[in-house]
Order: sequence, then structure tokens, then C-alpha cells
Amino acid sequence: MLLNHLAAILLFSGPLFYVGLWMVVAPATFARLPELLLRSLRNIVWSFGGQPVGIIAEEPAISHKVVRFAGVALLLFAIVV
Repeated sequence: MLLNHLAAILLFSGPLFYVGLWMVVAPATFARLPELLLRSLRNIVWSFGGQPVGIIAEEPAISHKVVRFAGVALLLFAIVV
């Protein structure tokens, strides 16, 4: 029973807590995450000799306050669960 509880905390609540904390502390970085992932994908394609892909980086449509609020909600959820 104790091992099941520890596994649930480490494998479920731990990552939720970390992501929520990241959203609260650095909302701008979290909002730019899709852009960073697309840039990484583009670099991988280029490294294999692929054609340049025209990916247009836009400003994130998500407000920093919304990201912070979602992070706080995720933190509270991770603590309660």
C-alpha cells in the first residue's frame, strides 16, 4: 500500500507539480514552448538534409496571467491528489 502511494506521488503528482511550478515561475517560456518545439523539429529536418520548412513564428495567443492561473490550478491539483 505504501509503495503504491509513493509510486503515485512520484509518477503522477511529481510531474504535475513540476509543470505547474514552471507555469507559475516562467509563463513566457511556457507560452513559447510550441515555437521552441517547432524550431527544434526544423533543425532536425535540416540536419538530415531536408528542405527548409517555412514556419512562421507568431506571438503566443495565450496571456501570461492565464498561464500563471493554470499553473496555480495545476499545483493545487498536484498537492491535493
